[in-house]
Amino acid sequence: MLKSVAAPVDIPESTKWSLVQPGARRSLVMLACGAVIGLAIAGFGLFTAKGTAVKTVPPEDAALVNQKPIIVSDFVTQLQSEFGVPVAKATEAQKRKVLNDMINEELMVQRGLEIDLPGSDPDVRAALVGGVELQNSANVIAKQPTQAEMLAYYTQHKDRYRTQGVLTLHDLVLAPTPARPLDQTVAVMQQAAAALRGGATVDAVKAKFGLAETGRVKGEELDFAAKIHLGDKLYKAVMDAKAGEVTDPVVDKDGVHVMQVGKRIPSVQLTLEQAGNQVFTDFKKDAQQAVQDANIRYLRAKAQILTAPGYAP
Repeated sequence: MLKSVAAPVDIPESTKWSLVQPGARRSLVMLACGAVIGLAIAGFGLFTAKGTAVKTVPPEDAALVNQKPIIVSDFVTQLQSEFGVPVAKATEAQKRKVLNDMINEELMVQRGLEIDLPGSDPDVRAALVGGVELQNSANVIAKQPTQAEMLAYYTQHKDRYRTQGVLTLHDLVLAPTPARPLDQTVAVMQQAAAALRGGATVDAVKAKFGLAETGRVKGEELDFAAKIHLGDKLYKAVMDAKAGEVTDPVVDKDGVHVMQVGKRIPSVQLTLEQAGNQVFTDFKKDAQQAVQDANIRYLRAKAQILTAPGYAP
C-alpha cells in the first residue's frame, strides 16, 4: 500500500521573514549595520591615510602641493623672517605673498626631483652632502665635552697648542756611501758638530768635512713653515733649541744632518686654560670627522659598488 506524500508548499518571502524569531531578526540587523559602519570606517581610513590623495588640508598644514605639505610652522617662520611681523599682525597681502612663494618653491623642488637634479647638478649634490653630514653631526655638535675629555684631547695633541716661534738655521747634511757607511757618516757629523760648537764657521766646516747645506729653511721662518720644510724629525731636534746651539747628528732619509740655530724666538707651550677655545674647536671638528667616517663605512657596507677596470678605489 502506497503512502501519500504531501506536495511542497510555497511560502512567500514576507511570510518567511515573519516566521523568524524577533531576537534573530535584531541580531541580523545589528550585524548588517556593523558591516556597513566597518566598511565606512575602512573607506575613510583608506582615502585619508598618509600618502593618499585628499581634497582637504590637514589642520597642521597651510597648503598641500601635489599632496606635499607646507607646514604652518614653516609658513609662520618665513612670514616673520620676511616681514618681521607676527602672523596676527600680518596683512592678507603679506600672507598671500609668503604662501605663494612657498608653493612656487615646492613646485620647483618637486620638478627638480622629477628630472633628477640632485643627481646631476654639482651645487645640489654638494648641498645634499652637506645636509646629510650636518644631520649626522647633530648630536656631536649639541654635545658639550667634559673637562676630562678636553684634558685627554689636549694631552694627546699637545704639540698643536704652542705659540709660533721664529727660526733661522744652517742645515748641513752628509749622505752615506758604499765607502763610508752610515756609522762612519755619523762619526764624521759628530766631528762637524764639535767643530761648530768650538767656534768654526759654517763655511769652514763645510769645506773641511765635505758637507752640503740643504737650504730647506731660507731666512726667518715661523715654526709651522720650518716644520713643513724640515720635516717632523729634523724640526723636533731644533724645536726647543736656543740661538747658537748645534744639534747632535740626526739621521734622515737623505743623509745625516747637523743643524746650527741662528736667530731663535722659541715657541711656548700653551696650557689647556690658555688654549681652551682652540682645543674645544679641534675636539668638535675631530669628533664630527669620526662620525662622518663611521657613516661612510656604514653606507659602503650596505651598498653594491662596482668599479671599472683601472678605477679600483
